[in-house]
Amino acid sequence: MNDMPKADKLNADPAGLCSRAAAGEALSTDGSVQTVTWQVPEEVPVAIQYNSEPYTVMMATPADLRDFAVGFSLAEAILKDVADIKGVLVMPVENGMTVDIAVADGALDKTKLVRRTMEGRSGCGLCGIEDIADALKPLRPLTHHYAPPAESILKAAQALPLAQPMNRFNHTVHAAAWVSPEGDIKIVREDVGRHTALDKLIGALALAKTNNARGFVLMTSRCSYELVQKAAIAGLPALVTVSAPTALALDLAKRANVFLGALGSGGVVVFNR
Repeated sequence: MNDMPKADKLNADPAGLCSRAAAGEALSTDGSVQTVTWQVPEEVPVAIQYNSEPYTVMMATPADLRDFAVGFSLAEAILKDVADIKGVLVMPVENGMTVDIAVADGALDKTKLVRRTMEGRSGCGLCGIEDIADALKPLRPLTHHYAPPAESILKAAQALPLAQPMNRFNHTVHAAAWVSPEGDIKIVREDVGRHTALDKLIGALALAKTNNARGFVLMTSRCSYELVQKAAIAGLPALVTVSAPTALALDLAKRANVFLGALGSGGVVVFNR
């Protein structure tokens, strides 16, 4: 597809791997102890601001934070169009990072800024939301449906480990990949949090002005409902994960007309075609 970006070079150099060495002890069943050194991923608080007004603090791997802020804004329906963003400033602060998003006058719907009373943890997309009604956002069915062929999914699944520079280094982080209909991986974003990895991917796609009508998302995580919700809001027609979806995720996929599949049984299990 001509409108797809070339495979990017995310974290091609070691300085971008967001990991550090940690010493540990390997204990064996025979009682022996061996000192080992593992690489562990960084996880820091990331404060998100709109027009310099604080909104929330999320835990994330401090890489591709511009993509994260843009994707988070779109996937949470805080902004409708990436064109409403006039600039993104990523700043190191004490003990973390701050991302300040400059938004055009009138583009920021403050009614969408659900109040959060605590930080959003990397493993949770809901932390701090006060009202149950704010958890499940209204989803309009996608008008562009796409069902990727099984051979494309399996091709991408086989190639994904080599497209994860962070995970090859620390064996810990999740990946969210955008894949062409032919099964070629075009963009990969990684993070300790699965929903944060997807936010980063959504942001990268929006900034690259990718046509999302044909292609699919491949993720190394389980399929929880917030992944389906983010994909639907961002207009991504197909989502494939490494394990079966939750019942709520499946219900939302059917409601939003999102293809949902999982890797398993030596192939691909399709839950919503």
